[in-house]
Amino acid sequence: MIDFIEGEVVEAGEGYAVLKVGSFGIRVLTPGKLKEGERALLFTELSIPQEGTPSLYGFRSKEERELFKKLTKVPKVGAKAALSILSAFPPEELKEVIISGDYERLTSVPGLGKKLSQRIVLELKGKLKAEGQELPQELLEVLKALGYSRREVQSSLKGINLEGLTLEEAVKETLKRLSGRKS
Repeated sequence: MIDFIEGEVVEAGEGYAVLKVGSFGIRVLTPGKLKEGERALLFTELSIPQEGTPSLYGFRSKEERELFKKLTKVPKVGAKAALSILSAFPPEELKEVIISGDYERLTSVPGLGKKLSQRIVLELKGKLKAEGQELPQELLEVLKALGYSRREVQSSLKGINLEGLTLEEAVKETLKRLSGRKS
C-alpha cells in the first residue's frame, strides 16, 4: 500500500518520528531514533489490526523491513518486540546472531527472555541467508580455531572467489588478507 515515504523529520523520539511529507505530518514507528531536521527516506510497513489503531512502521532499508516482517511472523513476537530487536542489532548482526544460533545475545534485548530468544532462532535460522557468500563450514572452523571471528572472516573474503580452491588454498588466501588487516 505505502512502500516508502520521504520527508523532513520534524519531531523525533525514542521509537518514532514525524515526517513532513508535502503538507502532512506522518507519524512513523521506527527502530532507533532519527534526528530532527534531517531528511529521511523510510521503507514502510502498514499494520491494520482487527482491533486497535493502525500503525505505520518505517525502516532505513528494505532489508530491515523484511527482517521486521519475518520477526513478527514468529509466534509471541509482536511489532513492539521486533522494533526493540532491530533497535539493538543492525540487520547484518541480527542475521549473524540467528544463523549462528546465538540466542543468548538476543536475551540482551529488553523484554526478550531465553525461551522467546530460542524460539526466534529456531523459527528464523533456516529462513535467513547471510549477506554475501556462504562460508564453507570447514574454512570457518579452521579460522575460528586460529582466533578469528565469523565477521572478520566474512569481511576478508569479499572479492575472493572460493570456487575451485582446496580448503588449504582457501585458508592461505584468507589468512593473507586477515594478516594484512591485523597489523
